Amino acid sequence: MTFHRWILASALLMLPALAQALLWPGAAPCNTTLQACINSASAGATVELASNAPIDESPNFAIPLTLRAASGFAPQLLAGRVITVSINSAGTYAVEGILVQRGFVSVTHNSGNATVRLRRIRILEAIDGAAEISLYSPSNASLSYEIAENDLGFYWNTFDGSIRAAIQVLDNGTGNANGSIHDNRVNASGSESNGILVNTRDHAHVTRVFGNWIRGGNRYGSIYMRQGSLTGSGGGSLTGYVLNNIVTPFARSGDAYGIAADAYFGALNLQAFNNTVTGAYSGINVYIAAAASGNGRIANNLLAGNILSIALIEGGTGSISNDHNLLFGGSISGTTAGSGTISSDPRLRGSPGNPWLNAGSPAIDAGDSVALGNLLSTAAIARVDAAGLRRFKGGSNAVDIGALEFGDTTFLHRVANASPNPSSVIDNPASNGLGSRYLQVTSNWNPDGATGLYDNHPVGAIYSTATSRWMLRHEDLAVFPDDARFNVFVPAAGNGQYLHAVTAANISGDATSLSAAGLDGQSNRIVLATRDSRDPGGTIYDDLHPFGVFYFALGGPGSWFVSHLDATAMAAGGGFHIYWQEPSANAFVHTATAGNSIGNVTRLDHPLLNGRRCARFQTTTGIGGSTFNAHQTGVYYTGGNWYIYNQDLATIPVGTEFHVVLDAQQIFECSDVIFADGFD
Repeated sequence: MTFHRWILASALLMLPALAQALLWPGAAPCNTTLQACINSASAGATVELASNAPIDESPNFAIPLTLRAASGFAPQLLAGRVITVSINSAGTYAVEGILVQRGFVSVTHNSGNATVRLRRIRILEAIDGAAEISLYSPSNASLSYEIAENDLGFYWNTFDGSIRAAIQVLDNGTGNANGSIHDNRVNASGSESNGILVNTRDHAHVTRVFGNWIRGGNRYGSIYMRQGSLTGSGGGSLTGYVLNNIVTPFARSGDAYGIAADAYFGALNLQAFNNTVTGAYSGINVYIAAAASGNGRIANNLLAGNILSIALIEGGTGSISNDHNLLFGGSISGTTAGSGTISSDPRLRGSPGNPWLNAGSPAIDAGDSVALGNLLSTAAIARVDAAGLRRFKGGSNAVDIGALEFGDTTFLHRVANASPNPSSVIDNPASNGLGSRYLQVTSNWNPDGATGLYDNHPVGAIYSTATSRWMLRHEDLAVFPDDARFNVFVPAAGNGQYLHAVTAANISGDATSLSAAGLDGQSNRIVLATRDSRDPGGTIYDDLHPFGVFYFALGGPGSWFVSHLDATAMAAGGGFHIYWQEPSANAFVHTATAGNSIGNVTRLDHPLLNGRRCARFQTTTGIGGSTFNAHQTGVYYTGGNWYIYNQDLATIPVGTEFHVVLDAQQIFECSDVIFADGFD
């Protein structure tokens, strides 16, 4: 029996119950205003906005509800329009995928155990210094929140005694709160602008602030954690996991702090690991008042070009240690440098603009890997860096100091067809001589505006020990068209990539089962696969069938598989290059829907891809539910967007999944997009 039939059967068993779903504009009662549509929704409903026209309304809701962009649409509110949410009962409240021209999204948690999700919101301009994303909780009920993948352009230039933050979480109740603020892009210009603020009083509050890119920040810090207030007293606690953030203030004045944490009463536990702060007055600044206790650790941080690298004022009880930091160009105040401290130039690719490491940087493999691994497990944070790729890699799986790991490389290979051939040698320093770096390959129809070129053939990669070069190979032995182009991703060594050999022992029908530590039993991995037709014994085995990846766990421990999408039997011989990692903002599954697909193409919508013709990224077909796309695929760019397409022009079925991995460094360096014009 083929795995296709097993997947179909298991998909039927796992069909979920559907909540109310409303489409605006649509049928009554969603055929007039957006607010009328929202008002008609029942608790737990989803309202999807299927409009690209500016919306002249300020929507609000006070029941558990998800307000989000419909697939294939980019809804936006007119300048001065805002979104407000009042939480008065238990449930999930979410706003996702909406552009606000000038305004804010404000959530107030009054009562009820609530979950809040604010994702992929883009706000171009604030209103009079008001926080662009605000979550305020005076409630005694529990609160869970996620504020993620938002793009905010925030400006405030007047000191008025208030903390003016682009993102703020104000927790003044007495219950428990647990949340995350991650993968946001904040451009906090203006001398009194702050990036992220978390302020708690009497709650037991745990927050995870990770993977954020922030430019700007004032006297309170680009990332500011505060337990208690200047006046008053209380017994709350704030545990802050601050990891993998990149902070670059606009100026090194006395008001430009990078990461700051204050405790005025109660207890602060600060775990600041693997952040990169450049060009600030103070890289990491901690103040513990006499009425408070402060504990924690500052480790694996790259602090360069700051006037003060680390500044501690500990007037209360407890102790905050520091170790394995790279401190370059700044002094230390209130403490001494701990073990593993490096004072050398970090050799950034561009300071302060480009925070990635150059080869030979002393930060490479110099972090405390064990401590970081334990902390990520404790905090339930994915093992990825600030760019969303593997955090633990390299021959020893050691971690680098700072927010970004060194080692992965992406480039474009063009077939030079002076002598027509079914193979093409890759001659690039990033892959030459690296036979154990199992590269991934994706066909690119029109890079950099080139004339589009189809290549409807099975493509694999093999390594020649004679020439120490990788080569691409048409497994049907067809000649490559002249100037065929391919995105090539060369992952760093270490856990997360290997060569899978297809043998009789791991074949079941049309699929071969994968097995590797960190992949087995992990259904939520992002998996790439590229064919390698050379058997470990050196024999060439061609495989002419389109393939994809899927996870199967019905009736036993789960495994990942590579499967022939046309349901033909898998034959022993050759293998596949396998890359996997935990999902992140830049490693995700794209699903073809009626809203984002037409004919043989499906449109990707991602901030590092939109408007970036120079992006080189990888895709592998997945099997979502009962949907199979048995065709060779590629990627192409048009009209400001990237698309995945079927090479033979066959229609992509709705429901088809694609695993997508972006190399943020490659895109950053070809376009400087992190702050160029925001998270689209």
